[in-house]
Amino acid sequence: MRDKQWEQALYDHQHAMIKRLDSHRKKDKTDSLTSDEIMAVEHAFQLLVASMLDLAKYVLKNHYQVNIENRSEVLASLLEHKEVTFEQGEQIRALVELRDKILYDYLEQNFETLSEALALRRYGLVEVLTKEWTARLGE
Repeated sequence: MRDKQWEQALYDHQHAMIKRLDSHRKKDKTDSLTSDEIMAVEHAFQLLVASMLDLAKYVLKNHYQVNIENRSEVLASLLEHKEVTFEQGEQIRALVELRDKILYDYLEQNFETLSEALALRRYGLVEVLTKEWTARLGE
């Protein structure tokens, strides 16, 4: 069953995370960040990717009646149901891998890799997919 209020709240949340990431991306690269600022950017990125996966699970459940238990199963199901193109799937895979690296390999310094991904604004795909998926639910 659709929850339009949740969908709007999720979209608003994603928009806020994207604004934070855009703000970091536009900063002068010669300015060094504090460890708190680095953590804030990493957290915003993690939340954005997690929200994309949760929305995908929601779409798969509400549009295809497919129950996905783990976020790790989401991409395969999206591809199976042709909810994303191969290229979008590869972008999602890269975002998820980077998120997992930050989340589970937290003792390593992965911020340079994240900064490179942010410079390309790869996270912009999340907003595009959110709009497409919520529109599909309305059909």
